[in-house]
Amino acid sequence: MTEQDLQALSGVPTAARLIRIVLALGALLFIASGIALIIAPGLLAGQLGLTGVVDTTWTLQMLGAALVGLSGQMWLVRRAPDHPVLGSAVVMLIAGGLMVVLTLTLPGDWTLLRWVYLGVGIAFWLAYAVLVWSSRRRAR
Repeated sequence: MTEQDLQALSGVPTAARLIRIVLALGALLFIASGIALIIAPGLLAGQLGLTGVVDTTWTLQMLGAALVGLSGQMWLVRRAPDHPVLGSAVVMLIAGGLMVVLTLTLPGDWTLLRWVYLGVGIAFWLAYAVLVWSSRRRAR
């Protein structure tokens, strides 16, 4: 048996196709939810049953869960071919820029941790920006 025969028997190509579909559907759900949460968090909070001023613990835990998932995806994408990695950098450029803006507009006092988050966020955003820009210059 050849390697190709073994792969066909293992079901890896079929599973990979289905995983790509699930990833695409999940990505669509996450982008819709993310945009809705940025634009109308109060409306979504009401739809979720969160009324009035609610303790932020649950929100931070949910954000933490999302960041765990994002970090896993980032770790795995780093092994992908060049074009998906560049695409991922563009996505992180946009997401990182939004995080910087949200850190700047966060209500409350400017604490040491807030300054650290802002500095780290700007550093990562600049790294992605420079690398995406430099990859575009070389492609010409």
